[in-house]
Amino acid sequence: MKHTIICLFLCILMTPGIAQNYQLPSGHPRLVVGIVIDGLGYDDVQKNLNLMHENGMKKLMKQGAFCKNARHNYMFTQRAPGYATIVTGSEPSWHGIVSDFWYETLKEEGVHAVQNKDYYPVGTVNKDNACSPEQLMTETFSDAIKMYFQNQSKVYSISLDATAAVLNGGFKADAAYWVDDFTGNFVSSSYYMEQLPGWVKTFNENKYTDIYFERTWEPLDTLAAYTHSRPDSNAFEYGFDAEFKTFPFVYEEIKSHYTGKSFIKMIPEGNTMTTDFAVHCLIQENLGTDEVPDVLMVNYHVGENIGKYFGPNSKQMQDIILRLDKEITHFVEVIEDRIGKNSTLFFLTSPSGFSSNPEYRKTEKLPGGTFKHHYMMALLKSYLNVSYGKGDWIRDYHNQQIYLNRTLIEDAGLDLAEVQNKVAQFILSTPGVANVLTATNLQRTDYSSGIFMKMQNSYHQKRSGDVIIALKPGWIKDVSYTADHNTCYNYDAHVPLMFYGWKIKKGEISQYVTSSGITPSICNMMNIPGPASVGNETIEGITR
Repeated sequence: MKHTIICLFLCILMTPGIAQNYQLPSGHPRLVVGIVIDGLGYDDVQKNLNLMHENGMKKLMKQGAFCKNARHNYMFTQRAPGYATIVTGSEPSWHGIVSDFWYETLKEEGVHAVQNKDYYPVGTVNKDNACSPEQLMTETFSDAIKMYFQNQSKVYSISLDATAAVLNGGFKADAAYWVDDFTGNFVSSSYYMEQLPGWVKTFNENKYTDIYFERTWEPLDTLAAYTHSRPDSNAFEYGFDAEFKTFPFVYEEIKSHYTGKSFIKMIPEGNTMTTDFAVHCLIQENLGTDEVPDVLMVNYHVGENIGKYFGPNSKQMQDIILRLDKEITHFVEVIEDRIGKNSTLFFLTSPSGFSSNPEYRKTEKLPGGTFKHHYMMALLKSYLNVSYGKGDWIRDYHNQQIYLNRTLIEDAGLDLAEVQNKVAQFILSTPGVANVLTATNLQRTDYSSGIFMKMQNSYHQKRSGDVIIALKPGWIKDVSYTADHNTCYNYDAHVPLMFYGWKIKKGEISQYVTSSGITPSICNMMNIPGPASVGNETIEGITR
């Protein structure tokens, strides 16, 4: 009898379609897939859940480990610091990507997070695509995987945007691909290759942007079904080039308002093209087909632009999220069919959420406003001229950071800390400012909690300003669009985080976790050493 039961059990395991359900995870996943979605806040998932596909983000949430209380633990929640934190397991104070752009005091010039003149663009003549990850000051989890498996692992990173593709890929990526604004083609940099592979050239020859631009963007569902967004016609949206604000959007009428083919980064088809290219990469590069783990990082970028120009509470943003959910459904199904759920480790998160439009907040009787930094800087320069004599006391202002002219201050025999403090006290009286810290404060004091700790986590001695500004809740800098992100408040910092597939235990995780815990958790699950600067913070309860 016992022998019969054992035989019956073995027969069930060997039955096609059932055996996979009982398959135990191997020692390592064959493929690690990171899905990083720009501008997707935690609430964006929750409020759209009832309209989402059962096999998209909802499946990752319900059948995987869903971290309900995941946050970025630093002040400046821009995209570049978000990508770097996710893949390095360290804060900007360690990985050095303090913002999308910063001012280099020693070079006396602005610095882009990934653009690098030491390289040249591949697949285009547009020099903006000369990029590398060399501004990162520590390696990433994919670099750690490459090192552990003696460079046998393959690593690819894909986005419409160069910053996302380059930073998500790390130092040792076989390739990072992104879309050139002028041609609409996927391109790369000489950091990775001398010329595009044949399959990428073939993909580009299809001229998908030209096909997509013949379309019209209609809502996926009826607007009446989009109950978690403002009316399509309202006063709080900038729209496409401040002219096209309501459905439907005829692309032929709008595309000429944008450089070259850059309009692809503003429409749902941009996410579709990202998925198609990622699937091509998966197949053409034979990812996940042997026992050595590979890595595929995919960034969906369109939501960043829709959030900025229409707002996070717009019909357009809700439609983008639901359409994106269909893309994720397709992408995950392709990987599960080809590689298998138990052989693939998925994670999904975002570099930031979005603030609401300040004027909209006022109509709802909530605090908020626009920080007039240009006006503030003009007053500050006049104040310093009165205090210390006429001079170019300020080198630059970047992303709520003021860089002082340290050479002039030294030549004038002034104490740098005293000048920093004088500037900080002046700025503190500016409308919209919540807190101000100086570089001297941040270097001499170890802040262990609250907003000052998050400001310190964003501070890097070589790249940050002399004075760091934190805005009040509901306030954004003065920009030519409707919403932004660059604070540590929940609407910017609280993001979705899901793990699914290989070794992942089903369930919700309620405890507070940070985005810097993603990389050490992946390395811990795979039993490999993490990046050099990674912390010991792993996310508990995600493995079985």
